[in-house]
Amino acid sequence: MRVALGEAPADLLVTGATVVNVYTGELIRWDVAVAGERVAATGPDLGGLAGPATARLDAAGHVLVPGFIDGHTHLDTLVSLPELLREAIPRGLTALVTEMGQLTSALGSAGARWFLDCLRAQPIHAFATAPVISFLSTDDGTGAPVIGEVEMRALLDDPAVLGLGEVYWHRLLPEPERLGGLIERARVLGKTVEGHSAGARGAKLAAYVGAGVGSCHEPITAAEALERLRLGMFVFVREGSVRRDLAAVAGVRHDGVDFRRAALASDAVWPADLLAHGYMDGIVQKAIEFGIPPVTAYRMASLNVAEHYRLDGDLGGIAPGRFADFVLLPGLRTVRPEVVVARGRVVAREGQCLAPLEPAVLPAGVYAGLCAGPLEPATLRLTAPGPTARVRVIRIAGDILTAEDAVTLPVRDGAVVADPGRDCLVAAALDRRVAGRRALGIVRGFGLREGAFASTVSFDTADLVVLGASPEALSAALRRVVELRGGLAVVDGTGAVRADLSLPLGGVASDLPLREVARGLEAIEEAARALGCRLPRPLLTLQTLTFTAIPALRLTARGLLDVKRQAYVPPLL
Repeated sequence: MRVALGEAPADLLVTGATVVNVYTGELIRWDVAVAGERVAATGPDLGGLAGPATARLDAAGHVLVPGFIDGHTHLDTLVSLPELLREAIPRGLTALVTEMGQLTSALGSAGARWFLDCLRAQPIHAFATAPVISFLSTDDGTGAPVIGEVEMRALLDDPAVLGLGEVYWHRLLPEPERLGGLIERARVLGKTVEGHSAGARGAKLAAYVGAGVGSCHEPITAAEALERLRLGMFVFVREGSVRRDLAAVAGVRHDGVDFRRAALASDAVWPADLLAHGYMDGIVQKAIEFGIPPVTAYRMASLNVAEHYRLDGDLGGIAPGRFADFVLLPGLRTVRPEVVVARGRVVAREGQCLAPLEPAVLPAGVYAGLCAGPLEPATLRLTAPGPTARVRVIRIAGDILTAEDAVTLPVRDGAVVADPGRDCLVAAALDRRVAGRRALGIVRGFGLREGAFASTVSFDTADLVVLGASPEALSAALRRVVELRGGLAVVDGTGAVRADLSLPLGGVASDLPLREVARGLEAIEEAARALGCRLPRPLLTLQTLTFTAIPALRLTARGLLDVKRQAYVPPLL
């Protein structure tokens, strides 16, 4: 108040900017005065608010937009949060809301608490959602999830947790009582309930929304986005490393639909994609190129997100009382951050991060390594009687899509034999906590001619998943990732390691700089391609073999799951 009234000098004064006012949709030639971490005043000719110690930023001829917020992402996997932010902050990211299901599935509530402390230590605003995926999909070995309802309620009470994480509709509708208490608790606390409604429509979608779910990031067409917007849902439009839906969903605007309840989001950004295409800056740029008006695109990356999470009194726009989070651009349609300010400090300039970022270090006792049980080739055989077997097959139908097929394969010494010539490989999912609990199946469409590919990053459960041409190759790849205490490995037909990457943070994330992780991941995928894999993104496809949220057939440590029927099915027909 004193700075706004001219009774005290501003700490930072931005002059001559064309400010994008996301509240009114105007472009205004304004100065911005900052006191501490917050905006004190906006308006023309605020030079009188400067004092001898005031830092100045000449923004004449430039555009000032609110800092970018990624409102739905997964930043608890592959690379540590500080190392990701080292590259993301210079690209305009000043706030984020991340799921933490991968880390919680790996490390339980202790991992979730550590991750929340990590979020609080960052120089930008970093929030999470309570990991419903871990609550629904994991097993600690006793039949209970690795994080229970009491712990979930405690997480909801944490100020850094903005709501319940994404809720699978096909799990909520059949058993509403399991999630009803948590949803009600979130609503009582004034927090959100995030959704995952891929494939839901009509009455099922209405029931899902009626249960209290307020958002969805799964629309892949304009029609799906429109149906959700009409029901009052908030829609996150994805353009990241797992899905790129912006081009299709942007078509909703051609029908004159208001995008005030829609936002841009990454739903995860992997190291190589961030370096090649940017982060929220790249997503906003694409939105503009796809025909979304620039002011609308900036609003979808700032104010809309803040309003959804009820943070708009602090974040989302350039106005008095809000945190001083903004990005200086060369032009309205050129999303190339030159200066990034967060919490009133210049945190990046000309692509260089200036904010201090402490390394992410797991406390002692949080992670004891993997307990996968015996890994001898004899334990990785799909047993079957007779000279041949008719086998149920997971057919790769897209980066993360599967279909169910059947094939007849030879049986040798009581076990089904992989047939790389027909692109039929053996896959296994191994529980990371219960020694010996595992399931095997046949996968078609991956393309390996020999060897195996193993990962301790897998959707929902963070269990071990491996795919290959023989039990010997599966064994060699699994042994390597266990030696690494979690990670990725590709071995050839002799069992020799062609490429690997250690993920010491719970077996799901590296502590190396992002650029090194990007090189390591590329080496992994190149090694898989050298052994015959023809998929564009083999790591994504491997880790989503366990993904139980979308059809058709998935492999879990409990067995083959028919997602539509929510029933385990035998591998042999």
